[in-house]
Amino acid sequence: MGLPPWETSDSQLFALITGANSGLGYAVASRMIDEFFASPSTPPKKHLILILCTRSPLKTRFTISNLRAHLRKLVDYSPFATKQRQQAKAAGTEYRWEHMVQRVHFIGVEVDLCDLRSVYKLADRLVNGTVGSPDATTYDGTRLPHGSPGTGSYSKDIQQDRWALSTEIGTSGFSRSWGWGLSGIRIPRLDVIILSAGMGGWVGVDWIPAIWAVIVDTVEAVSRPKFKIPNVGALAKSQSSFQKSNSQDDEATQQLLSEQEKPDEPPLGEVFCSNVFGHYILAHELMPLLSHPSTPTSQVGGKIMWVSSLEAAANHLKLDDIQGLQSQTPYEDTKRLIELMTLTSELPSVKRVIEPYFDVENTTTWKSPSEDEVVKPRLYVTHPGIFASEIMPLNSFFVAVYKFIFLIARWLGSPYHPIQPYKAAVAPVWLSLLETEELEELEGHGAHKAKWGSATDTSGNEKVMKTEVAGWGWDGIVGEATGEKKIGRARDAVDATKESIEDFEVTGAKVWKKMEELREEWERVLGMK
Repeated sequence: MGLPPWETSDSQLFALITGANSGLGYAVASRMIDEFFASPSTPPKKHLILILCTRSPLKTRFTISNLRAHLRKLVDYSPFATKQRQQAKAAGTEYRWEHMVQRVHFIGVEVDLCDLRSVYKLADRLVNGTVGSPDATTYDGTRLPHGSPGTGSYSKDIQQDRWALSTEIGTSGFSRSWGWGLSGIRIPRLDVIILSAGMGGWVGVDWIPAIWAVIVDTVEAVSRPKFKIPNVGALAKSQSSFQKSNSQDDEATQQLLSEQEKPDEPPLGEVFCSNVFGHYILAHELMPLLSHPSTPTSQVGGKIMWVSSLEAAANHLKLDDIQGLQSQTPYEDTKRLIELMTLTSELPSVKRVIEPYFDVENTTTWKSPSEDEVVKPRLYVTHPGIFASEIMPLNSFFVAVYKFIFLIARWLGSPYHPIQPYKAAVAPVWLSLLETEELEELEGHGAHKAKWGSATDTSGNEKVMKTEVAGWGWDGIVGEATGEKKIGRARDAVDATKESIEDFEVTGAKVWKKMEELREEWERVLGMK
């Protein structure tokens, strides 16, 4: 199996990203690479290991190929590379882009968050098995010709493809870390998981109310739209059908199966499972990697980064319909649920309810008993603002129109319209790279947790802003909205009170209880324990 290429480095950051092949997930991966190198706090020999989750091997190859190209551009012919060369020349040394790319590694894995068995399978593979990444590919993710550099069949007589990325023989060390595939790699821990995959569940737009809302109140209409048409009651495919079907099943067959409820399986909402429940199980089963050993010099665990939305409001989510099966706003309900879970996760009244979720020994992946004390991971919540997302059911023309309206909203003073996915990734990446101790100070060690949002100024310069959560306020502290807090606020927002914060905490505990009951129920249904 051999040593992974980062084994001899001073330190590493292991980050797992779901939905990494497109949209916010891909933007988070590419931006994390950029900020990892740009940050003055990154040690010069630290390595970044990105574990990229997609739904198919083809998407994995395509994603890693694109990220390799992004990395090459950054360290070889970008303004960053030019600056590094100038600094090296001034110091009397030589800048080598090859040395930079050795510090970033891509691991590819596949999972379908609505196929719960695949979620358990992925977690077990990460905790107890080995993972790897494909050989170098062409820019569009397809395989290189036999004998191409960056593949196991390399031959020096074959001219290197532009995107093969490596000209050295061998599959270890320097060459392997850049263009060659990795295999047989054990993941020792996870420092952060970013749960960015998801779906909207909309089938269209109610255009007359949409046009009127944009005319009457442009900023509010495109910040918290109320004219999207949901697919009410949509169910995920039955878990038994996942076992019988293969990846060649056509979309019509999958849709037909999703409408069927198996007598031995409880219903599972499609949007709920994709946005929340699949991630909820994945994070639980990864506790052995997210829980870090307690040492005199380190008392921090991993970070579980949940992605919410600007659209979540107080009227979203009903406890008797936690999956949103009867809701007209199933997407927004999942985001409200995420906020209730994450923001209350460190409160004393909730900790007792959620202890089983964080218990390493309560997972199906726990195989190695240990008496060492561990530090459990912490939950954080972020949102990307409003950007041109692929989950909206719009063609290219309407996407262009929407982007222009987003730009107008930004010019009118909205801070929450980053528009481009890369800009929308600023908050998730900032939270991921910030030292846990510093982040805990900002959140009052769990007592005053916040929803961290991606934002921009009117010129499009990115920044991170605390964002108001209905009933919780900005950080669980009673106070009136003044000054900058009024910027970007929902039209019908109400200041948090002592009573609303207490109610938020009570509701959070109830949500956790229901989620744990649902997790335990599905463990029994699937025979996982």
